[in-house]
Amino acid sequence: MYRNMKKVCVITCMIGLLLFVSCGEQSQNSGDGYVIETTINGTPDGVRAFLKVPNERGVPQPKDTAIVQNGKFTFTGEVDYPQLGFIYVNGAENNINVILENAALTIDADKDSLFAAKISGGKHNVEYINFIEASKELSKKAQKVRAGYQKAMIAKDTAAIAIAKKKISEIDKEALQYQEDYVLAHPTSYISLMLVNRMLQNKLTTATKAKQFFDDLPDDMKKTRIGQELFIKATELLRSSIGSVATNFTAPNPEGKMVSLNDIKGKVTVIDFWAAWCGPCRRENPNLVKIYNKYHKDGLEIIGVSLDGRPNQDNPKEAWVNAIKTDGLPWHQVSNLDGGRDAIARTYNVRTIPATFILNEKGEIVAKDLRGDVLEAKIKELLGK
Repeated sequence: MYRNMKKVCVITCMIGLLLFVSCGEQSQNSGDGYVIETTINGTPDGVRAFLKVPNERGVPQPKDTAIVQNGKFTFTGEVDYPQLGFIYVNGAENNINVILENAALTIDADKDSLFAAKISGGKHNVEYINFIEASKELSKKAQKVRAGYQKAMIAKDTAAIAIAKKKISEIDKEALQYQEDYVLAHPTSYISLMLVNRMLQNKLTTATKAKQFFDDLPDDMKKTRIGQELFIKATELLRSSIGSVATNFTAPNPEGKMVSLNDIKGKVTVIDFWAAWCGPCRRENPNLVKIYNKYHKDGLEIIGVSLDGRPNQDNPKEAWVNAIKTDGLPWHQVSNLDGGRDAIARTYNVRTIPATFILNEKGEIVAKDLRGDVLEAKIKELLGK
């Protein structure tokens, strides 16, 4: 139930995040940069205002400051591409979200309700406004669903919880469909770029679809921070997706000799991400040993990639080598002893272990994360046994 409720929040909050403006007419900027003329009613003179933009990690960082005079202040500058910006005012609650673009923008808000600011001007901000206006009813419906769920949970009313569960599923589908339809109708929009990026992050679209969307974007949209974030994430996922050719890698074995995937691939190859400290990995090792001993003569190869080397791990190499010996692992083993920062793990988008990739004779990824009897059945199938 919690998972369903969380999913609704993910989808509808993607819309709710955008609910910060009211309708306004587009104005034009005669210069090359941006001019953001802002009025914050109820703000005393001398108060400092800040314009912030996200850094590489998405954390807002100061870009400009201004002093409020007669409730007004202005930010000016130039950006190479559109990006989400945040305006903060000392003494005021919340902040104003705005798309920073080279245009003349006007903002009008009250000190105690910056989230309800009215923004006008700029192509991308106008698109934002239109998106918001069309999604308000859906957002209200989502808020009502969440309120009903919380009330039912507090009352421990199983019948009401069941009804809320059904409504959650319905609003979930409706919200996702609304966003997908918007992206299809506005394939070059910055708003669409934001939506697709969020969808991919929350596994609501595929890497293939996200990459195709990115490829069709105009160059200025590709260069945005969110555009580059989408490209990197989609590319990472595609490299490790079923049907992709496994990316080659090279790393040292316990003796320090460099071993590469391409040098050891067989008719069937299993890439096994594991670590000495990983309990589930160690519990699966006896099954891998059994499978390897049974099918190695028929063309099965396994290469273990150890993610030992966590910051709090004492002597990671010793732990890795001892685990290989203790578990009796006869196949190729490599490790950069770099823990979760391991470059091979990043290449294969491995976030948790154990993680396995099963390759066919062509080196294509045909299955992932199989264990036990299911893994053996897949290997047997690929070997034609």
